[in-house]
Amino acid sequence: MASIIARLISWLAGKAVVYVVILGLLLVIFLVAAVPPMVTKYHERELEKAIAQLSESKELVGELAERAEKISSDIKTRTDELRELEKKRQEMEKFWEKVKNLFQKDEIKAEMDRIDAKEKRLKSEINGYSTEKRQIRVEGGESEEELKRRELLRDDKERQLREIQDMRNALDSLMRNELRALALKALMILAAIIIIPFLWKLFAFYVVAPMAQSAKPILLGADKLDAQGISATLSHPAQRIDLSDGEVLMTKVDYLQGSMGNFEKKTKWLIDWRYPLSSLASGLYILTRIRNIGEQSGQITLSTQENATEELAVVDVPEGKSLVFRPHYLVAVTHLLDRPPRIRSKWVFGKLHAWINLRFRYLIMDGPVKLVFSAQRGIQVESVSPDLPGRRVNSNLTAAFSPHLNHSPKRAETFVAYLRGKNGLFDDFFQGAGIVIQQQVSAGKKNPAAKLWDTVFGAIGKVFGI
Repeated sequence: MASIIARLISWLAGKAVVYVVILGLLLVIFLVAAVPPMVTKYHERELEKAIAQLSESKELVGELAERAEKISSDIKTRTDELRELEKKRQEMEKFWEKVKNLFQKDEIKAEMDRIDAKEKRLKSEINGYSTEKRQIRVEGGESEEELKRRELLRDDKERQLREIQDMRNALDSLMRNELRALALKALMILAAIIIIPFLWKLFAFYVVAPMAQSAKPILLGADKLDAQGISATLSHPAQRIDLSDGEVLMTKVDYLQGSMGNFEKKTKWLIDWRYPLSSLASGLYILTRIRNIGEQSGQITLSTQENATEELAVVDVPEGKSLVFRPHYLVAVTHLLDRPPRIRSKWVFGKLHAWINLRFRYLIMDGPVKLVFSAQRGIQVESVSPDLPGRRVNSNLTAAFSPHLNHSPKRAETFVAYLRGKNGLFDDFFQGAGIVIQQQVSAGKKNPAAKLWDTVFGAIGKVFGI
């Protein structure tokens, strides 16, 4: 129970991190958008200071000062009321656009008319107070020319202030709505990240997989049930290969540990020039070609020099036999001097599960050859008999199989294992008589970036049978 709770907490923490990252990105966008309102507020304050300075000129004393102060107070009160009415008008206009009920629209229209009438009255009162205040300034000794000049400057500043205030109100409203919208978008994106993969896996498991299972299997070779003759050694970290006169070994340079015999060594640029891209993608390029030119047999030791969990196995494919193989697992090939390895490909487009699995090409190696496979914790050879229901193998672990086996997909055994990513949607399912060569275990855990690239290139390689 504690383990389940810990996993649940870990899963929720992961999703919380995703949400924080998404919300952080959206907030960056929000802050970029919030810079203009900050600029407008600064200009607004500066204009208000300028208007206050222009509204006062010559200092008044006595009764004139008291009258001017009272009028200024009345003008400020009326101006504040105008601002409140303007905010109310904006709210009414927004509500007007949203309301669908005709009766409510009539009520809102009547309220907007009342606001218009009150605004007109307040503006008239402000104009009257401004005229009275102007007269007091004249009585206090200011000239008409000076008053007109300052009034023109003040009117211009007030016009700029109104424009700035309108812009600020619009931006403030936008920011309030935008912040809510950004938070909602972050939640929707997080929900999509969680729900969409689940829905897709649900659809794939219960709809797509049964359709693929019901389709006819793929048969790559002749309809024969004779698989005898192909043999494989036990897996081991190192393999010693006897190379007789007239035999050639091509191997990846990293796996050549040592040799004993009279050998001629050259560079083999590609394992097969007819498949240059596949050779490059699977690492079968710049190989070391070793030929025995002596009268006695020599020995070559192959072993990985980097991965302690990797083991090798030698598969002997005699004359007249073939093996479907994935070159990704192949590290070396032994063949006769006058019989270079013959690789052929077979494309499959007419099968439903080829399209669902996106595996269209299979590479087949014809004997006589010896193939050295490398895999995590070694290679396991499984026999398939027509007397048994069939052999089921994790598709990521299949390294090679007999071409005359019926090959089809089998849905993952449980939905929960598929949902958690422990199993792929399909396993490889083989029926008939033959052998299947598979890797013992997968490559293990990797960091997310490496896992992503492995997924991408693995999908591409699967299309071309690599």
